[in-house]
Amino acid sequence: MDWSKFVVVGENLHCTRIVKRGGIKTTELPGGGEGVAFQRDGESRALPVPANWEEVSPAFGDGKIKHIALALYQSLHGAPDEQAAGADYLCYLAERQIDNGATFLDVNVDEYSTESSVQGEMMGYMVGFLSERYDTPLSIDSSKPETLEIGLAACRTDIASPMINSISLERPDVIDLAKQYNADAIVNAAGREGMPADADERTANFRELIAAIDATGMARDKLHLDPLVLPISTDPMNGMHFLNATSQARSEFEGVHLNGGLSNVSFGMPSRKLLNVTFAYLCVEAGTDGGIIDPAVMPATAIASVDTDSEPFRFAKAVLVGEDMFGMEYITAFRDGKLS
Repeated sequence: MDWSKFVVVGENLHCTRIVKRGGIKTTELPGGGEGVAFQRDGESRALPVPANWEEVSPAFGDGKIKHIALALYQSLHGAPDEQAAGADYLCYLAERQIDNGATFLDVNVDEYSTESSVQGEMMGYMVGFLSERYDTPLSIDSSKPETLEIGLAACRTDIASPMINSISLERPDVIDLAKQYNADAIVNAAGREGMPADADERTANFRELIAAIDATGMARDKLHLDPLVLPISTDPMNGMHFLNATSQARSEFEGVHLNGGLSNVSFGMPSRKLLNVTFAYLCVEAGTDGGIIDPAVMPATAIASVDTDSEPFRFAKAVLVGEDMFGMEYITAFRDGKLS
């Protein structure tokens, strides 16, 4: 594979993202209080948590700091120093992904607020903020079509096309938005009433959805099919369902890209980084040419350089393809220190 063409949708600019209070990513501030630690321009910095943050973000009371939401809040509502810290933090996160090969930056603000009007305001602000500073196109991600449109309308038109995340049978009207804004699109395999059970159901959903997209004249090379990665901790065959659906899609749908949230596979398992890199490698073998990943954590170069002869790879592959049912051998290997 030509790894320079691997389509990386950088996933880390989401208001769902949290750090734990008192964890390794937080710090005590000199004047009291706490902040989220980060590095920028070679200096140690901190994004302050305001005294009223639990009122704005109730998750704070449960020991969770929604740090993307915090950066947005501070950059808009903080005192001058706090506004600067909020802006610098957003730049820090964007640049980590861009510097590690992000093709698109995925932006999602749904969990900033439960109010649609506030979500729209935050989407417009975030897209404008990033577009003013970087030439990397954005992937606009939201559960609400109206928020998607606000983001797409704010994207720059003098760089590569934006992306819309995502089109599915649950909301076929989003096809029109992708066409209107000449956007690339994540096309996911969800059914009208829930998640697909296996590879064949994923392919059947794709078949129906792509027929509708083809009817609009939208080019196939703007489609990035996502067969939906589900955790192997909930079903040991979830990895194989995705791999098989990827192979089927590669064979049946000429001209499309294949993508997906590859790190979802490892939720609830130890040594997640090993599982994620191994799974990404297997996905590329099956026909994937992209991933919704954090490239600062898992760059394409790490996927390309996987040692397929190593013992950790063999343990990880076995659990990912369902040979090590329920991961018993993998978990034993982890406890015995064989996965490092």
